[in-house]
Amino acid sequence: MNLIHRTLPVALCIAAPALLGLSGLAQAAPSPCASVSPVALRIVQRAEGDVDSLRTFVRTMAIVHGVNMVDVRENLDAWRAAVECRRQMAAAHDDKSGTADASPVVAQR
Repeated sequence: MNLIHRTLPVALCIAAPALLGLSGLAQAAPSPCASVSPVALRIVQRAEGDVDSLRTFVRTMAIVHGVNMVDVRENLDAWRAAVECRRQMAAAHDDKSGTADASPVVAQR
């Protein structure tokens, strides 16, 4: 039992870097677009509307996520560019797969 308690941590310390190195190989190719957090995405969506709803939303997000209007003012253009880049990438992917022209199936009576 003592042997297991002594060798298991050592074995984990040796195996962990190897496993972490292999996980990096399995990741998909990096996106050319900047990453956008879900909060930033929602802020960009609100910014497309009126200013009052954006201010109310950011005030709520300040309580929950620590985002304030100064952060929004400084980062909104970068967030918009990243969101637009991701939309264009998704549209290009849809065009490649042929799903852009496919209309949804609607049940008829």
